[in-house]
Amino acid sequence: MEYKKRIVVLQTSFAKREDTIAYLEEHLPGVSIDFITDSSLLPEIRKAGRTTQSVIQRMTLYALAAESMGADLILNSCSTVGEVADIYSQVVSVPVVKIDDAMARQAAKIGDNIALIATLPTTLGPSRRAIDRYGKAMGRAIKFTEFLDQPAWEALAAGDSKRHNEILIDSIRKLDEQGFDAIVMAQVSMRALLPDLTGTKTPVLCSFYTGLDAVVETVKKMCEEGLQSALVNL
Repeated sequence: MEYKKRIVVLQTSFAKREDTIAYLEEHLPGVSIDFITDSSLLPEIRKAGRTTQSVIQRMTLYALAAESMGADLILNSCSTVGEVADIYSQVVSVPVVKIDDAMARQAAKIGDNIALIATLPTTLGPSRRAIDRYGKAMGRAIKFTEFLDQPAWEALAAGDSKRHNEILIDSIRKLDEQGFDAIVMAQVSMRALLPDLTGTKTPVLCSFYTGLDAVVETVKKMCEEGLQSALVNL
């Protein structure tokens, strides 16, 4: 079966588009994928220490542009601006999937002692609040321990992605010994670490695969509903 739907991905960086395209095309043959990228968003948020009104306005415009492009679904691919998606989803008529939403639900189901690790402080708050929201819905009071791995960010900013990965892997392996119910990698880009984190005792969660699986599930459901509607109208 071919899935003749258009997905528009809203990005805050140009990194790893190929991985997203490959995964979605494998699981949704026939799908069309476009990107709208604004690499100025994260620097603005880091400088302000919060999501600014300007960021909200721009992302809302991008969502409206995606809808105008013919998007059947919008993927918000950055955890830092996940809460902005809750705002612009109210002004577009197409489904919006947040890349970290499925991971947040998964983390809340696993347990109530969660380690959050990130290299950017602006990502920790949105990730914590997303998991906490699901935890409260489940009647669970979740305890969060946050880890900001600034040296990893400094290595990446200096162009040393190998060192960035090494620092984070070492940090996560140390967290694995501390008895958490789950370790949540709060940035999608950390998926590159997964092949080196096999064998951990603690579940290590990353939003890349669960987020894209949510896109796949939503698109398949849309196509099935469209097919059923067509059959009814025959």
